[in-house]
Amino acid sequence: MTKVRTGNNKFLKAYNEAGILDLIRTEKALSRADLSKATGLSPTAAGAIVSSLIDKGYIHEVGTGESKGGRKPVLLELKPDSYYSIGLDVDIDSISYILTDITGRVVYEGTTELILHTPDAVVSKAEECIKGIVAERSIDIGKLLGIGISVPGMVDAQTHNILLAPNLNWEDVELRQMLKARLELPVYIENEAMASAICENWIGACQGVSNFVCVNIKSGIGAGIFTDGRLYRGAGGSAGEVGHIVVDERGPKCGCGNYGCLETIASTGRLVEAARRLVRQGVVSSLNDFTDADNIHLSHIVDAARAGDEAAKSLLTEAARYIGIALSNLVNTLNPSKIVLGKDFVKYGDLVMDMLRSVINNKALKRPAANVEITVSEIGEKASTLGVAIIPLKVLFGR
Repeated sequence: MTKVRTGNNKFLKAYNEAGILDLIRTEKALSRADLSKATGLSPTAAGAIVSSLIDKGYIHEVGTGESKGGRKPVLLELKPDSYYSIGLDVDIDSISYILTDITGRVVYEGTTELILHTPDAVVSKAEECIKGIVAERSIDIGKLLGIGISVPGMVDAQTHNILLAPNLNWEDVELRQMLKARLELPVYIENEAMASAICENWIGACQGVSNFVCVNIKSGIGAGIFTDGRLYRGAGGSAGEVGHIVVDERGPKCGCGNYGCLETIASTGRLVEAARRLVRQGVVSSLNDFTDADNIHLSHIVDAARAGDEAAKSLLTEAARYIGIALSNLVNTLNPSKIVLGKDFVKYGDLVMDMLRSVINNKALKRPAANVEITVSEIGEKASTLGVAIIPLKVLFGR
């Protein structure tokens, strides 16, 4: 049955304003006549909404277009540096932050260290980041549309509470309410892989793609899933926990309580642990140049692999093999047209993509495997931070 939109004049005005804003966002410079034609609103109604949006500072006039007879049409665009949004990405030892303006342009960004990652410590550090950004950029708080926070864990689709974040040792955390109590601003909580999927769909490689999966590989491994052009969250919001697909039943114990989850083998932390273990065992490798194995990090493994170090290359390709097994399951169950790999994977993806593709071709069903495009995120490590910064913008644009 067709859904009919109903509501009072205030609702309809807000709905039409959001629709016009989104048209201007996606089509760039448009005239009042263009907007009237695209929305079906009368020229008078479209003109009134445009005037309201100009008065509020969301859009501005940017010149004239080509005439089709008569006066040249005045073109309208989103107004840069008029309204802003902040995104924070929480990891086990840091918080990354991004300030974007209404156009999605990154205005300011950075990372701050987390000494503790308890909920209270994260809320305090998040508040410090937000207030620091506002002060540094001299932003009118009334021009801040909201705060988005991404976390490596399961987020309840209804309450927005963090149900479980094993790598942070969190369970049933009301982070949104904790932060809202300190800030008089809208706060949005999102799973970090879901946030990356939002980013890729809004400004990245998956614009206009209806069925795709973004897989993030860092301290944990998670997926953001789009089906039929919408985020797929599952019954309770935990869809996409691919890091807990069991890829080796005899593997190490995972923070979720199971054994052999993908995260226990292919996450960044486990890769680094494996490299340090090889050095302590005296395996032939340029990584043995480190007098203290604890100083080895992912960048050192990747650099060694690029320089031809066989032990380092073997670590990365073995991780890619297990990632490929998990992705084969996604290809078979979801049949996406695209899989985008992000976070730390962007640092070494080119070294292991052949292995990854080979595993999928061998283990996934032939037709969906042949039709799926697998790529490394061009946005890279900041996709989830950008994704949660985009959420307040999506609300503004009615998306």
